[in-house]
Amino acid sequence: MNVKHLQAIRNVLNDLEPKQKALPYLELDSMMLAQVVEVAKRVSQNDINPTHVQNWVRRKYLPNPLRRKYSREQVANILLINDLRDILSLEEVSQLLGYVNQSLLDTSDDRINPTKLYRYYSETFDCTQMDWEKSLRELEKEVEQTLSEDEMPEDDREKVETTLVILNLLARANLYKQIAKRWLNSLET
Repeated sequence: MNVKHLQAIRNVLNDLEPKQKALPYLELDSMMLAQVVEVAKRVSQNDINPTHVQNWVRRKYLPNPLRRKYSREQVANILLINDLRDILSLEEVSQLLGYVNQSLLDTSDDRINPTKLYRYYSETFDCTQMDWEKSLRELEKEVEQTLSEDEMPEDDREKVETTLVILNLLARANLYKQIAKRWLNSLET
């Protein structure tokens, strides 16, 4: 893979805010919905708007806000739900978060405070993200080896390499998704 492709991937990674940027907001006692949505937009790749959060409350994935303000625990759960909703259904997200904290509507049964859970999750995710470049270099070598005996014009090779890298990233994402879903399905809440 040429430098142009690696730079394009770096640009995508650089556009992503570290998840830990949300941690100072989780120190606040409460936040209005617009503030919650703004924080979630900064640290997630998923599009989110107030209607999403209101729908999660209506469907009982989150408790009702008190005086239109969301507690830090609710904000942490909103951030987690938002990150996971493209990978898992809302029911599966609820099952996973319920596995560790039972009822998402009641914090008295929590095994771990949702803000602490989000902090640990964000630290792990951000560290993993730092290793992506190394992982991408390895993928680059694998793609180059795969195409090493195939003769083609340089412009074609570049397009084939790009396509193979994207296909492999999607396949890896799908593999991780399948592993996570099977594991989730085996959990007893």
